[in-house]
Amino acid sequence: MMTVAHKVADAVLKKIQRSPFYYKRYNNVLQYYINRTYIRYARECSKRYAATHPANFPPSPLLTEPAVCFRGAIDPQKARAFSEKMTELIDRNDRSIFRDPSIEGMQVVVERPLETLGMGLLDVLRNPGVDAGLKTFFRGEYAVVMAVALRSLPSQKLVSSWLWHSDCYPPHTCKLFLHLTPADAETGATEFMSLADTMAYRGAGYFGFGNERIANIEDFAREKGLPYRPFHNNVEAGDATIFNMNFFHRAVSPRKGFRDVLELFLIPSPIPWEEHLKQHADYVRNPPSGYPKDPNNLQAAAVRSTMM
Repeated sequence: MMTVAHKVADAVLKKIQRSPFYYKRYNNVLQYYINRTYIRYARECSKRYAATHPANFPPSPLLTEPAVCFRGAIDPQKARAFSEKMTELIDRNDRSIFRDPSIEGMQVVVERPLETLGMGLLDVLRNPGVDAGLKTFFRGEYAVVMAVALRSLPSQKLVSSWLWHSDCYPPHTCKLFLHLTPADAETGATEFMSLADTMAYRGAGYFGFGNERIANIEDFAREKGLPYRPFHNNVEAGDATIFNMNFFHRAVSPRKGFRDVLELFLIPSPIPWEEHLKQHADYVRNPPSGYPKDPNNLQAAAVRSTMM
């Protein structure tokens, strides 16, 4: 049973982590040791890259913008073929198909997409523009530690990821969406808020975590005198988006049809992503939920995951 002292200490830590000084510095409210671990790891990876490569990177747009699009990251026909494969797996209720009962009817998940859909999905990382954009963000090499394919379906519900939220991941991490179908206002393009608006909502007390998420955020904005100006990027099949998931964002259900994406979670790496994937295939195949607590020791995390 938690003692009174522990409760007080937790309350103090939570207050510190939700202070402007803290969340403006890290763009999250994670524990300090997690932020410190990732900052040190990213610095080490970047230093190793700079020892053997020119590393005069410009500032990454993801430091101040929630998302950057890359057009034609893979061939559109190839993207559509992956979407058709998803339809085939869903129609036969393949064992890789997962339907979360809490959001039933809103989304279908294809697990282990690198096995079920094919390793060709990772051609997106071989696109020169995408690779350069990621290396600019990471200041060096990067690695895939999670892959999942998602199909969004029409729905009137507003729950979970469909509410405005911040994912609260460590610094120097990002996600990549490979769009397998077009996405716009009609077909379910993800909506984002700017860095300034994200910080303004946090300053007013809205962090968008778990059961703190609210459906009537426009009412909250009016009450607090905040702007409400979400935006999205129209994309075509084969385009890619890399985004900083600690900015406020929300999933949007398509009004018609469906939206298919491959989602990759990326972290810094001391070695190229293909080599990292070979060394850590077990972890990527069955990653624990969330993010790796120690990016330097993925193998141990993979073993713990298989034992749970």
